[in-house]
Amino acid sequence: MDRNAQKSLPKGLFPYENQVAGHNANPIGVLKSEDGSILKPLLKEPQSSCEVKFYEKINSDTGILGDLRKFTPCFKGTMNLTINDKDIKFLKLEDMTNGAVKPCVMDVKIGSRTWAPDASETKRQTEDRKYMSTKQAYGFCIPGYKVYNLSKNNISIFSKELGKNLTPEEVPTVFKDFLNHSSGHMGFLIDRYLPVMMEMLEWWRLQKVVHLYSSSLLFFYDAHRLEAMNKESTQDCNAWIKIRMIDFAHAVPAESIDSNYTDGLSRLIELLKKLRLEYK
Repeated sequence: MDRNAQKSLPKGLFPYENQVAGHNANPIGVLKSEDGSILKPLLKEPQSSCEVKFYEKINSDTGILGDLRKFTPCFKGTMNLTINDKDIKFLKLEDMTNGAVKPCVMDVKIGSRTWAPDASETKRQTEDRKYMSTKQAYGFCIPGYKVYNLSKNNISIFSKELGKNLTPEEVPTVFKDFLNHSSGHMGFLIDRYLPVMMEMLEWWRLQKVVHLYSSSLLFFYDAHRLEAMNKESTQDCNAWIKIRMIDFAHAVPAESIDSNYTDGLSRLIELLKKLRLEYK
């Protein structure tokens, strides 16, 4: 967010510091609210309307699409704000990182194909060139992550540009870094993520109503709680270890299984399973 926009933010709103991917060119970035929500600016059409409608649909649907509610951030509607004399509409969602002392966040974009059927030929070629090696090898890519490394006592930020240059051989190492492998906590985290991911995969293998393009899984945990878990109960981890599906600007009605998403999610699960076995 540029400085002028930051100065003109309404009271109780602040720039969101835990976004690890997204469109940095936007003068108005994601905002954090004091009420534990984030506000995502809806700046581009028809993608913005598509995302809002998808959230509205999954939160009103009583069928299989409604089952996605447990895998997505809590939807809190939309709101309009005036910033720098401009009226801007925002999507209001649960802030997964709210209350975290050392938030660790990773964005994993699912699918080897990241363009929707209505994309132009230029857009298709541009998307195909992005993250090409990891998308071809794994069916997903990593636009970015942020981690508090407990063994080194520092913060690592993995940018979008680094993600674009990532080789398939480096992908397991990146996950190890994000999951605090060097501090001995990777297995604990994987054991919390995998059951949810397996449940997601089961849903994807059943549903034939939507295809998602350029949609991500957002991994989150609080390294502060992870570091202290031997000193407190580890029974209730849901507040500080989460995984959610995000980014629905390219949700397309369908009548078939989304093999692009299903394949990427399956291979991500297999990678984490291999890392878990290695950890033992």
